[in-house]
Amino acid sequence: MDIELKERVYGAVDEFCDERITEEHIKDWCASGGVPSADYRAFYESELGNYCLPPQIGGWDGPFIVRALLVARLARRAGAILPYQTDMNSMALLSTMGSLSQQEIVEDLTARNGRVLFSQAFSEGAVQDDSASVGTEVTADEGGLYLDGAKTYVANGQFISDTLVLTQDMVCGAQDGGMSLWLVPINEEGVYTYPLNTVGQEMLAPARIEFDHVKLNPEWQVQTGGMLNKMLERQYELGRILTCAASFGLAQAALDDALVRCSTRMTRGRYLGSLPQVEAMLVEMAAKIRSMGKMIERAADSVSSDASRDEQQLNCSLMKYYVPQAATSVASDALQIFGGIGYTDDSRVSRIWRDCRGNQIAQGADEMMIHTVAKQLLKGYTGTLKDL
Repeated sequence: MDIELKERVYGAVDEFCDERITEEHIKDWCASGGVPSADYRAFYESELGNYCLPPQIGGWDGPFIVRALLVARLARRAGAILPYQTDMNSMALLSTMGSLSQQEIVEDLTARNGRVLFSQAFSEGAVQDDSASVGTEVTADEGGLYLDGAKTYVANGQFISDTLVLTQDMVCGAQDGGMSLWLVPINEEGVYTYPLNTVGQEMLAPARIEFDHVKLNPEWQVQTGGMLNKMLERQYELGRILTCAASFGLAQAALDDALVRCSTRMTRGRYLGSLPQVEAMLVEMAAKIRSMGKMIERAADSVSSDASRDEQQLNCSLMKYYVPQAATSVASDALQIFGGIGYTDDSRVSRIWRDCRGNQIAQGADEMMIHTVAKQLLKGYTGTLKDL
């Protein structure tokens, strides 16, 4: 990793956060359920926006680890999950797979009052990132194509103008996998949005979106079949890296706050951090954070290299299994160090814990990662010693 580039990214994040993402801002945004238009636009008009945009429209064309570093630093400074990371994969999908008119939506990102333009409507009930279990479907009826079904958790769903909808499609995609991806305007007849009240990650403004026999314009189709499946596999992995980067940043924020507490809080005539039990907690937190960083770096390096498909999947899935759990553990220890005040809604450390916990579900739950990692380990076993 280029140290000079890393410091440049960190410097840009810190400068932006000093002005536009203070703790007062975060509390206001959590209460209102989203980032205001002016602040959203300012982010993409700053140097940070270039790192987030895909190279197809003049954005960052370097190693993916840079985007992960940006997300991690934002989460650390904010002590919260911010909505910007949810844009990146959606923009990449449209930039690489969409038509020219769809790609223009990405280029027009900040034009519509700085709002999020679109998000990924993939999750259905207990299903997380499992394209084989998608129930939302496209059917042919009366000379047209119609969309029916529901997506139960759509990040940024309360503010988007369009959503990328993954569907079962035995009409357009029948010859090649039976899947299709559509960019559907939210204001179409038959589209209904219901805000969700979540335990954490309030700034993602999630929603349930239902589609009741929505008539589809053929121009809304992004991709179908086998090519779609291959692209989605890669986007899932990139999304998992960014999710883990956010968890990594949150864990660092939790340790930062815990160190301040331990260095300033007196108990029975001595600083809290001098107690053996607390010392052990701090060491364990630091060890987990260092391990998290190494796993993220390895996964990001593999997707930016010519590593085999199996190696990329193993690195990303193992990272996704470990990092969010470890981050939640670090945040829980920080909350414990703060005591009763840490277990209040006004406490930054309690918000960090709630946001960390959500990432054990987002982009593939722990249980799904266990299955994927075990399958890859057994697939690669040859009876000889092999480095992980």
